Amino acid sequence: MGYPVFSNLPAIRQAHLGKLKTNFALSTADPEMAAEDITIQQLVHLEKPWYRVPSRVKLYTLLFPAAIMAYATSGYDGSMMNSLQTVTYWDDYFNNPRGSLLGILSAIMPLGSICSTPLAPLLADKFGRRWGITVGSIIMIVGSIIQCESHNFAMFLISRFILGFGLTFCTTAAPTLVAELCHPKERTTITAICNTCWFIGSIIAAWVTFGTRRIESTWSWRIPSLLQMGPSVFQLATIWFLPESPRWLVSNDRPDDALEALKRYHGDGKETDLVKLEFCEIQQVIKLEKESKLTSWKSLVSTSGNRYRLFLVLCMGVFSQWSGNGLISYYLSRVMDSIGITNQNTQALVNGIINIWNWLIALTTSFFVDKVGRRPLFLVSTVGMLLVFAGWTAASALFSKDKKDQAGIAVLALIFVYEFFYCIALSPLPVAYSVEILPYGIRAKGMAVYVLSTKGAVFLNQFVNPIGLATIGWKYYLVYCAWLTVEVATAYCFFVETRGYALEEMAIIFDGENEATLAPMAVIEKDMDVLHKE
Repeated sequence: MGYPVFSNLPAIRQAHLGKLKTNFALSTADPEMAAEDITIQQLVHLEKPWYRVPSRVKLYTLLFPAAIMAYATSGYDGSMMNSLQTVTYWDDYFNNPRGSLLGILSAIMPLGSICSTPLAPLLADKFGRRWGITVGSIIMIVGSIIQCESHNFAMFLISRFILGFGLTFCTTAAPTLVAELCHPKERTTITAICNTCWFIGSIIAAWVTFGTRRIESTWSWRIPSLLQMGPSVFQLATIWFLPESPRWLVSNDRPDDALEALKRYHGDGKETDLVKLEFCEIQQVIKLEKESKLTSWKSLVSTSGNRYRLFLVLCMGVFSQWSGNGLISYYLSRVMDSIGITNQNTQALVNGIINIWNWLIALTTSFFVDKVGRRPLFLVSTVGMLLVFAGWTAASALFSKDKKDQAGIAVLALIFVYEFFYCIALSPLPVAYSVEILPYGIRAKGMAVYVLSTKGAVFLNQFVNPIGLATIGWKYYLVYCAWLTVEVATAYCFFVETRGYALEEMAIIFDGENEATLAPMAVIEKDMDVLHKE
């Protein structure tokens, strides 16, 4: 099933969701716009920007440290492990780990994440998204303290497993809470920003380690190790100031609390038409999902639509890690060694600069996702990465043969160009795309699968990367060239556009014009008629 199958999506949406119009009085600045012509998206467009609405300013001010920053811990880890390889005291203390030892030291954190994958969605679904973030944050704080206090290689290794174990709880619950709490006007942008926070953690780690590496003791690596708990501390301090997900509240028979949360943050304290419409959609869609029993692990593969969703979620997880970015995130110093840039200060400085570059590109793109669309960004990103990586491989081969400085400088420049193409899609979109295509009943479970695929890819990738670089040098890059070709073909054939759809409307794309898709719309239309009569 490829993208061309969905070429008639706008017509489908116009024919069915276009009927979902409010029949009661609407306040609009345009007196020519009749109430019966208002659609869901038009209601959203009529809303003020977030910075002009105090309740939404408060919402995003709390969401940023409590949930949006969840991915900063992972970014901090990648950059810290990259930078620690340039710290003499860390290298000597752990007997100069290289090859498979260095690989397992990096890969053990995603292994911990894999082990907690079955537990994370259960906690988020049963006790709420906030408890998932809370439990994960506590576990990661414990892991950071042990990491700082490590006295041998085994202790450092175990601490990193604990960090990974806790990370899954946060990265399963946090994006789910963000998508379910955000106002529909900013949902895409805010969820896209989630994954870009990886670079915030990465930048902090790069520059902290750049500063502490001058300390002439083991505190040159213990301080960065301890500060890895920073994002978790912020999450614990702020998460309980946020309400629970309205969708979780409805699913757990607390509709009054859900409506209150929607009124407070989507209606600025008022029960606006948009709030009424959102509340009706959420109630009826969750009711129908429960009646159809599409809420179990088995539901991920029980229908063709869910199997397609699962395929895309797996692609998001694997592509975000197997596109060659792992070489830069964890082994930049080894890559730079291979092109003749061996000065540790230079390597640490480049690591710090490249993380700032990445974050600026990813953050900027987040604000244009709805304007440009997901599919065009994926296509430009994958094609660009393939072409640049081919040039990177050729320049590395030239340096290996002739040892010319120009070839080494070309590789360094191409790394920055490669990161541009990576960051315009595979940084902001994997989380945002995954969380929006999953229906409520399997959203937490689907995000756990996303984490599993991501960490599984990282584990294999980071264990193999140092071995490949050490064994066959630049020829190892040919593997990524081949894989990026697969990514281009997959993005072209299977990645569908989701721009302009609310969370409850995504079923039209994946489930088509069957009764299950149209039933919620009919029920909501009926409810809106009731609201009009009242």
